[in-house]
Amino acid sequence: MAGKNGVNGSSTPWRIYLYGAGSIAWRHGVAAESLGHVQLFAADPSKDAREALLAKLPRARVFEDAETMLASSPGQDRDIVVVAVPPWLHHSATLHIFRSNRHVLCEKPVARSETELAEMLAASDESGRFFTDCSFRYLGNGALERARHLIETGGIGSPYHARFINRQPRSRPGIEYQPQSRWFLDKEKSGGGTIFDWGVYDIAMFFDALRPVAATVHYAWVATPPTGADPPKYPISVETHAGAAMTLTLESGAVIPFDYERACGFHGEPQVILNVDGTAGGLTWQWVPTFDSADEPGAAENPFRLTHYVDVDGKVDAREEEFPAFGWEDANHRPLLAFVDLIKGRDSVALSPSRLEFNFAVVSAIYKSASEGKPVHVQIKTQE
Repeated sequence: MAGKNGVNGSSTPWRIYLYGAGSIAWRHGVAAESLGHVQLFAADPSKDAREALLAKLPRARVFEDAETMLASSPGQDRDIVVVAVPPWLHHSATLHIFRSNRHVLCEKPVARSETELAEMLAASDESGRFFTDCSFRYLGNGALERARHLIETGGIGSPYHARFINRQPRSRPGIEYQPQSRWFLDKEKSGGGTIFDWGVYDIAMFFDALRPVAATVHYAWVATPPTGADPPKYPISVETHAGAAMTLTLESGAVIPFDYERACGFHGEPQVILNVDGTAGGLTWQWVPTFDSADEPGAAENPFRLTHYVDVDGKVDAREEEFPAFGWEDANHRPLLAFVDLIKGRDSVALSPSRLEFNFAVVSAIYKSASEGKPVHVQIKTQE
């Protein structure tokens, strides 16, 4: 068994199993077909979901239930199961898959609690199979990589402050976005609201640039402002607006404040701010396609931009750089392709177990601090 030491040779096909056949599942299926020598399987109790997936991926072999799919043959070194079902099923599905001796790529949020994640990581270790989630799907961005390089090489001097704000007034999952999936509104099923939906991406991206080894959430808050579009039959038990005042300890030992805010439902105008401030310069960069360009032809061809601010003779000089862009569908394909790179021992943007656990612990700390009204400290277990 190759296990976590990598996969040798290429004569055996990759076998990609989609645990769920919804909209995100078939996107992983499209990514799988780009691997070339591949066999594709999918399982979903919904006949409509299976038929919709087959319409896009006619070569897939489909099953009514995942247990039958996984039992159809013994697990192999080049088997990957993509967990593409709602969050309340992630934990049990992942444990089941590891017992079948296959690698697991889980959709985000990876779990509903740190306890669930710890058990999933332990199962990965016990099985000797790889495991990560899809919260890294917006990494691999040239602008982000340039930002990290400038920070690491002193291009902005010593960082002393970081800020991330993304406020969208009406983009709530289960209401304005994907309204057929009301489970987004139920904390018991989804695990959380905008912090679990988009915050996991925010943290993965920002921490990829800054590489903190510890974080303290000093104060956090969550809110769910009511609107006239709230579905009367489905109580909303998740937050649609949240924020936190943190400090991050960097690999250098420096401790910097980090102001964080994310909203998918509030009363106001859209706002997006991303900054890292340093003694000799500042940075801002684009890390996702714009929402209003999602349906525009050629939107992915518009370059991503990074702006590096420096002082020149007492004035601020904004130095803009452009990088190849990617579209929303490119980002949806990235997790599986990067996971294959990880299994094969190649460079990969996929999160390691320690970074996955750390990032998730920081996200969880926001909820805990908001609930308990006191600071929560998180330390990475293995520095990378």
